[in-house]
Amino acid sequence: MVSRINMTAGRALLFLICLTFPITWAAAQHGGKAEGTRVRFARGGTTATYKGRVSGSIEMEYELQAKAGQELIVRVVSNPPDSAIVKIQRPNSKDLQISCLAASGEVAKKLGLASEASCFEDDPRKLRRDGKTWSAALPESGAYTLSVFRPDGGPGVSTYTTTIIVLADEKQPRSTLSSADSASLNVAMRKFISALKDRDVEGFLSLFSRTRFFYASNPLNVLRTAVSYNELAADLRRKGDWYFTYLERGDGGIYDAFIDNVGDGEMWRRGGGARFTPPGTETSDSTYVKWRKEGDRWVIDEISY
Repeated sequence: MVSRINMTAGRALLFLICLTFPITWAAAQHGGKAEGTRVRFARGGTTATYKGRVSGSIEMEYELQAKAGQELIVRVVSNPPDSAIVKIQRPNSKDLQISCLAASGEVAKKLGLASEASCFEDDPRKLRRDGKTWSAALPESGAYTLSVFRPDGGPGVSTYTTTIIVLADEKQPRSTLSSADSASLNVAMRKFISALKDRDVEGFLSLFSRTRFFYASNPLNVLRTAVSYNELAADLRRKGDWYFTYLERGDGGIYDAFIDNVGDGEMWRRGGGARFTPPGTETSDSTYVKWRKEGDRWVIDEISY
């Protein structure tokens, strides 16, 4: 009797196993998600690399713990080229807006990438080598979910390599500054306004770090460009593209430029921390200058325009 009961139970268990696995497989084929992989960095490291494959509407997820203010960079190189992309969910379950990251080979290496960065690239050879790269400054601390998937969700298989970078903490100012920091920051901002108004290239350059890049952000095109001091200085001195983006209106004044926000030199509004927006705008405006502390001086961390 005991033997017969055990055999019956065994058949029932086998039936349940056979029933469960096809259901799980079918769910994955219709938009399922694999269990998330915890992103882990080597001790003292900031970069993690993972390989995988996605088919149809399946997504592969990676769980990342990060702090507010840290810089997140994600690169996806896929085969076929440009057949897999990434989306990111914030700890509050809202989607994180990520920008295309552009960087020369020189700056990309400082970021931890093996080659230059872009996500507007359509050259198949570059896509096979560099893939596409996105970035964002993280707005809050907590668990972020990165999902790699095929954008069309149709039949087919994509293999991919994703590089996830969380840059080491920079000395970002607190939301409330000391009176001394607030005063020195205001002095730096007034120098910035004066340099723009006077088209003072050297005065403008004096406000940037010589060792670390700054971000030139274009919120309209959802683009962030990491620019080194050497690249910026060379361009401004020869009156190249960056010169006409910030200091001069191009083509005889037809196109607008950042300098148009200076007006008569009125002081800009400071929001939380070290972020300034033009007079007459909200502190949440998409045109702004953000500063950070480097040693005992303020340097420009990002210009958004």
